[in-house]
Amino acid sequence: MSPKQFSSARFRATLAHTVLAAITLALALTPALALAGPFTQNSIQPGELKDKLEAPGVCAGCHVEPLRDWSGTMMGNDFREPSFLAMLSIAEQDEPGVGDFCLRCHGAGWFEGKSEPPSGDFFGKTFEPPPKIDQESIPICDLCHRMERVGMRRSRFDGAMIAEGNGSVFIRPDDPWKGGKHPLTPLHKTGEFCGACHDVTNPKVPNTNRSGYLHPLERTYTEWKYSYFGENGLTCQQCHPPMKFPGAQTWLLYPGLAKLYPDVDAGWTNAGFALPKDRTSVWQAARERNEAFMKRAADIKVTAPRNVAPGNEAKIKVTVVNNTGHRLPTGFAEGRHMWIYVRVTDAAGKVIFEDGRLDKNGTVVQTDQTKVYEQKAGRGSEESFHFAANDTIIKDNRIPPAGFKKKAYEAEGAFIIGADYRDGQNRDDTIYRFEAPAQTAGPLRATAELRYETYSSEYMEWLRQTDHTLAANHGGPAAATPDGSKTWGETTYKIWETEAKGQPVEMAGDAAEIAVAAESSLLPDYAVPGAAAALFLVLIALGWSRLPRKD
Repeated sequence: MSPKQFSSARFRATLAHTVLAAITLALALTPALALAGPFTQNSIQPGELKDKLEAPGVCAGCHVEPLRDWSGTMMGNDFREPSFLAMLSIAEQDEPGVGDFCLRCHGAGWFEGKSEPPSGDFFGKTFEPPPKIDQESIPICDLCHRMERVGMRRSRFDGAMIAEGNGSVFIRPDDPWKGGKHPLTPLHKTGEFCGACHDVTNPKVPNTNRSGYLHPLERTYTEWKYSYFGENGLTCQQCHPPMKFPGAQTWLLYPGLAKLYPDVDAGWTNAGFALPKDRTSVWQAARERNEAFMKRAADIKVTAPRNVAPGNEAKIKVTVVNNTGHRLPTGFAEGRHMWIYVRVTDAAGKVIFEDGRLDKNGTVVQTDQTKVYEQKAGRGSEESFHFAANDTIIKDNRIPPAGFKKKAYEAEGAFIIGADYRDGQNRDDTIYRFEAPAQTAGPLRATAELRYETYSSEYMEWLRQTDHTLAANHGGPAAATPDGSKTWGETTYKIWETEAKGQPVEMAGDAAEIAVAAESSLLPDYAVPGAAAALFLVLIALGWSRLPRKD
């Protein structure tokens, strides 16, 4: 092909791609339009697999330890995860048929037609999940190991090819290994492999923050891609080792899933596979890994004045540094939040100032000084947890990773709202003010903890009240609840109420002492270096003025 022919062919292909993208966007921006065909065109579709996906039990004979680690993670249980199933039901209540879209990443059974309609065409259709949670509905080893490539698209920021997200994956239709070793490919070691599922956009609802955009639901891949980590080849897998996949879940893994699913692998054991029936120990191990992992995700520093006079106001500064390769916190934003808990006590241990505590219901008591890092979405200006129907990001002050690019974040829908982070900034400062009582006995001790919850009390209560879809064991269309609850919202709430209410993860902590003196220090410690430099210059000037001069 000559350069001229190549140029012409390239132009026609580009034009066709542009027209197709414009048509797709226009259709997506018309919520009332019924369109035949799946949302994720750039992906393998149900019914295209020639060979069935292998069951995890098949892998157990040769890969005992990796399978054991994987089976305790959220990656190995995200279709069993009760809050996902509750939100799945609520999404269906809000927008019938949208649940099929969720299963592209949350259920390997989707690729084998285990949803209604199995074609993935859910405009105006109804959705019926499997009547029970079976071993073939969950994400399984073969799904990832048979993945050949992921769907790619052009970035709105710089035109580079990036992962499309939304479950856009291509799996080998045939299985050449037939139960043998599934080798890793270069794809499995890239961030794009993870970005296939961890950059999620509502395919039907336009976003109101920026004209011409569909509403962003999750931007973890984008956050990583346009940061120091993504631009320097520090991949997701380096921080989240495959098979162990450390993350942020704690109590839901153990004792949550252990109580919900006793003898979960009995079917595989009875079929002769080398798997124990019970996963309690691996869920517990996964929780312990996650707790240790979360303590490396951030640093916190308390900077306080050297002293304070009784009856006077004092200020302390709390600095939080994000050590991760994405925003902190990240992922599915509904209910997730991280906040600063501050306490100042006197010499007797009496609390004279406190901010960010939890009340008896497990809710953060907020004041005008409370700092909560979170994303809040809504419909218009009204906050809402209805993620399938939301169209606006109202707040997103989550801390970016080192080296992040603000323009890239804005272009790709990772909006920053309610905070002012400059390019590259991965830290946030908060100033707290309190008054030392007149009869204060020193020294005072100021402590700060960075606390995190995957589910806020408000979100848990909302799931319980909003999920009206009956489980199969109560005659409804949702998957059967293992605890006998009528809905998955009830199941999730019960676990939270008994296992986690008021028990957030402490990610980092620091403390500083403040002396009680007749006169307060003029400046807090964090101003001392600048003050010392200024004083040094003054002394130099005074000394210079007294030097003998020649007439």
